[in-house]
Amino acid sequence: MYGVLVIGAPGAGKSTFCAGLTDIFTQTGRPFVTINLDPANDTMAYAPDVNITELITVTDVMDRLGLGPNGALKYCIETLGTNSDWLLQKIEANRKKYMIIDCPGQLELYKSEGELWKVIRHLEKAGVRLCALHLADSLYCSDPSKFISVALSTLATMVTMEMPQVNCLSKADIFSPEGTYDLDFFSYLPDVNRLLDLLNEVPGLEKYRKLNEAICGVITDFDLVSFVPLAVENKESMMKVIQMVDTANGFSLTEQGDIRELILNSKS
Repeated sequence: MYGVLVIGAPGAGKSTFCAGLTDIFTQTGRPFVTINLDPANDTMAYAPDVNITELITVTDVMDRLGLGPNGALKYCIETLGTNSDWLLQKIEANRKKYMIIDCPGQLELYKSEGELWKVIRHLEKAGVRLCALHLADSLYCSDPSKFISVALSTLATMVTMEMPQVNCLSKADIFSPEGTYDLDFFSYLPDVNRLLDLLNEVPGLEKYRKLNEAICGVITDFDLVSFVPLAVENKESMMKVIQMVDTANGFSLTEQGDIRELILNSKS
């Protein structure tokens, strides 16, 4: 059982990407099942086959327990964790289909030993092979301080999730090339020190030079973060990301037939 776990901040384009993925899989003939794990998402651009709202909704929790939106969301994911066998049964019923899992955007849910982290570990133990696809809005590239925040949150997710992860700068088709650097600079982060210089040039941040240097040092020391530009309306862009995800979760090997032939062909 293989799938992609679509994560990222609210508004990053997770549901739009999932909808684009369903269109491409339909065109290419790949069987798939869509799973929505965001109990607050009621305006999806696709029709989910499995929906957490069958189990619980944010609105019900807010009304019943008097919690705010974030507290209600955490409660919903805790409930999902308690009833993770419900989700596993839904997946088992579609075990021959590729899973597209749309997740909530709150970062705290993905921390080590967090609510969603526990659900993912339960699925992995059952043999579900997932790759996380982290979406970040490319519009943040126009502001160095915001982009550093995106890079840090991406790194935090990679470290705590403990699974293959592909990072994308979404909405790349509306990114303005008129800024200080083009999108390639932010995609590959070739020189974090230059980002440090940009941070120190932001009015109000120059007095935090040591903090800025420490933050950039964390990103450099881990040397894990890179991004792939993504435009959902561009088929080539989507196919590139799909290929990366399929390689990361191992699905691409299932389409190669005998693994011995794959190894021999790669050597020839």
